[in-house]
Amino acid sequence: MGRTSKRKRKKRQSRFIRNTILSLAAISAYSLYNHSELVGFVNKTTVVEKATEIVPLVPEIIVPKVEASRIDFTKVKSPNVILIDYQTGETVAEKGSTERIFPASLTKIMTVLVALDHVVDFNQKVKMEEAYFEGLYEARASITGFVEDEVTTVGELLYGAILPSGADACLALAYLIAGSEAEFVTLMNEKAAELGLSHTHYTNATGLHDVKNISSVADIATLTHRALQNPVFYEIFTTLQHEVAPTNINEEGFLMNSTVFNSLLKYPELIGTVIGGKTGFTEQAGLCLASIGQVDGKKYLLITAGAEAIPDFPIDQDRHIEEPIHIQDAENIYRQLMEETNHVSDH
Repeated sequence: MGRTSKRKRKKRQSRFIRNTILSLAAISAYSLYNHSELVGFVNKTTVVEKATEIVPLVPEIIVPKVEASRIDFTKVKSPNVILIDYQTGETVAEKGSTERIFPASLTKIMTVLVALDHVVDFNQKVKMEEAYFEGLYEARASITGFVEDEVTTVGELLYGAILPSGADACLALAYLIAGSEAEFVTLMNEKAAELGLSHTHYTNATGLHDVKNISSVADIATLTHRALQNPVFYEIFTTLQHEVAPTNINEEGFLMNSTVFNSLLKYPELIGTVIGGKTGFTEQAGLCLASIGQVDGKKYLLITAGAEAIPDFPIDQDRHIEEPIHIQDAENIYRQLMEETNHVSDH
């Protein structure tokens, strides 16, 4: 028993050291690109306590422009793309932006925004119930790392829904706020109507596949653009790693890594350009990405969806995507923006 405990402790320590090294490497590379944005992208463990003032959201529909695109989509493999100017909300480039898509885990952007509309105390204790995990393992859904009967807080669940894309965190928030997922989905659809998301309809809070859980990248751009005006959402969306406080079950706590951060380790050239985001994937939806980036001091919001996922895993094992095409597309588009900026400055 003692030896087993020691092995587990050594394993956790090893994992912590590995994660710390990766984080420091990423942060070091990031600071070489743009030190001024580092504050918005490093681990923030107290943000939900300090950022309590919520900015009112005013609906402003993002409508794709019809003028010639500034982006060459020849090598962009995602069939549905929209790039907007973050400051103005105006569309810079788009293709297939109003087509119906399955949003996969980008659904969780709405889940967290609705939760923020109703949260009173970010430090409120929440016990993880059996209902919050029901069907998730069978669906191979992403989870946070919490287990049944673990006691955490609303703030940790908000991080858990975005960073590791935890479906269990989404269900815990839904039950806490509305009493059931179905009632919470009603709030999500009411919010979609408030924001004028004409191509969007939700049937769940997690983004698990349902033929009636639909949206468009234009709608997701409107949603994300508005959500980012909420200071708590912005902090979470632009956090790369969050340390979860010790709980009644996990006395050491654990680290939540952003799924976007995990991708940036493979594409370090995007560190400093991509300052936050949320990924999504189901077989039916393909690879999806909502990211906020900065090029020459100017911020952009990029939404892509429908990229083909090339699997590299046996059907009965955990998912691993061999080629993250959504990240490759983001690299292509942000690089074009950088080249455009350099071209203009040279003249």
